Parts: sequence; structure tokens; C-alpha cells
Amino acid sequence: MTLPFAPQEERDARKYQCFVCGQLFQSFNAFKEHIKEKHKEGEEFIVCPLQRCGAPVRDMRTHFKVKHPGEKLPKIGQMKAMIWKDFGPTGKGKTRKPKFKEGWHDSTKMKRQFHYRSGYEKTVYECLDLLPEVVGYDVEPFRIKYLHKGEEHEYIPDIIVTYSDSRREVWEIKPASQTIPEVNINKWNAATLACEARGWEFIVMTEQGIEKLKRKSRRATG
Repeated sequence: MTLPFAPQEERDARKYQCFVCGQLFQSFNAFKEHIKEKHKEGEEFIVCPLQRCGAPVRDMRTHFKVKHPGEKLPKIGQMKAMIWKDFGPTGKGKTRKPKFKEGWHDSTKMKRQFHYRSGYEKTVYECLDLLPEVVGYDVEPFRIKYLHKGEEHEYIPDIIVTYSDSRREVWEIKPASQTIPEVNINKWNAATLACEARGWEFIVMTEQGIEKLKRKSRRATG
């Protein structure tokens, strides 16, 4: 006779479901390694900063509340994965993404439109149009190869800026919370080397840098 259910020990064994793709695992370590190897840190998961933990999670506040109630939540760093899925009883996932300010910027300086995917990018374009020392800029100018976890990938910086004294800077526009994931550090190290080889400077433009840029553009327009 065929049993209508699995043996008790099998049913009692806890299963861990990947919150990105829904794959099931019998052990937490297998679940943990799968996420770190197969998915994108920062976009699809973030890592608990406690050395004894290091678990991949999608919401740091919830993780600390449940797993580390006596510990202080870190003051810096990304608090949530940018993209995640919720899996129901059927195992089917529903993707949830954050809402970003997106649209097109009409550049008065470059006489063309540039697509922006965040309010930060739009602000940077507006400031560059107002700065007299900036003679030109372009968006997503080229590709850079970088290594992450032993595999080669490609990365496209956000913008290249050209100044009246012929200097060039390549910028990545990111919130400060996105400066911690290892994958971004690997991208930006490769970009720094590529820019240095051409005599350019690579800059990660976070909230602090954008505020300075805004103040500078206001002074330039009186």
C-alpha cells in the first residue's frame, strides 16, 4: 500500500526556500551558499553584517528583529534588497520592485535627451547643465570587464564628464547604502583601473557628492 504522505522524519525536516528563485534546500548552509553564488548582492539580497551570522536576507530590519533582537541595527549600509519575490502555497513567486523616479531629461547643454532611472541621476544631469566648467557629458559611455566570484562580467558606468581644461571624470551615481556590496566594489575597482590607464578619474557619486554638486551649480547661476 502506498502511503498518502511522506515519512514523519521527512515531513518534520525543515526546508529552506530561496526568496529569489524559490528553490528548496534541506539545510541552511546549502540555502545560504546558493543565494550568494547564484544571485546578485544588493539587488536580490543583502548580507547580515554580524560575523557570526553572515546570512543572506532581503530586509535587514526584520532580520535583526527576529534573529538578533539584542543587537543594534547597523547605522550604515543597505537595509533592503532592491528586488525580491514572495512565494505562496503554490510555490509561485510574485516579484516586487521598488518604485524609482524614471523619465527623460532634456539637456540644455548637450541638446539631447538622457534617460534617468532615479531622482539622483536627474539631479546630476540638471547640475551638469548649469556648471560652466563642464563642456560636455554622456550617459552610459562604455563597458568595463570585471571579475566577481571568479567569473567575468561587464559593467557600464553611469556618466562621463568632460571639463573645459580637458579633464575627464567617470561617475557612478549610487546611494551610499549601495557602496558596501562586494559586487559593486569589484565593479568600481575595475573602473578605477580602466580610468587611470586613460588619465581619467573614477568617482562614486553618493548623496554627499550630489549635495555638493547642487550647491556648486546654485553658485554658478547666482
